Amino acid sequence: MDMKDASLGPSSYAVLGMVNNCGAATSYDIKRQIDQSVGNFWTFARSQLYAEPQRLAELGLLQEEQEDFGRRRRLFQLTEQGKQVLEAWLSDPGTPTTELRDMGLMKLYFSKGRPTEAIRTLARQQQEVHRTKLAEYQEMHRQLSLIPEATFGLASLRLGCLFEESTIQFWEEIEQNPPALPQKPERPLEVQEG
Repeated sequence: MDMKDASLGPSSYAVLGMVNNCGAATSYDIKRQIDQSVGNFWTFARSQLYAEPQRLAELGLLQEEQEDFGRRRRLFQLTEQGKQVLEAWLSDPGTPTTELRDMGLMKLYFSKGRPTEAIRTLARQQQEVHRTKLAEYQEMHRQLSLIPEATFGLASLRLGCLFEESTIQFWEEIEQNPPALPQKPERPLEVQEG
């Protein structure tokens, strides 16, 4: 099967990569691991992550085994073909540009004509949102620092911290100097000669 025809997207590669990193896992395990790692910089629909392992198994990229006892969970692991597809994707130099989805930035963009204080309030709210996320990343960094195998997670997390720090700085600047429409010069009164 030509994998280009199989329409593999970011969720496909996230699932393949997570199973490669963690070994045999249930759909729930995969989703939980993604939420705690790459889900911090790429969001996936919950339903998509639960359905994707089954789809990848149908494509021959994952192997599915059901436990014979207990909850009879379905465990997924990479097939040789799945390893090849993951390696091809990791080796592909074509990476699309970064997609930034930031609701605060969209609100700022559409704030034309709003009062200056409303823009400052938005800026303060966004600073708090990003300070909270930065604190989460810093705690994750602390925890991952204790795990020798977490070097790649730590490297990815570093960019997350830098992003949050620069975003906080951006919103601090907006709070101090909110964008405003240029003032129209007042027209001098025209004197009519009589």
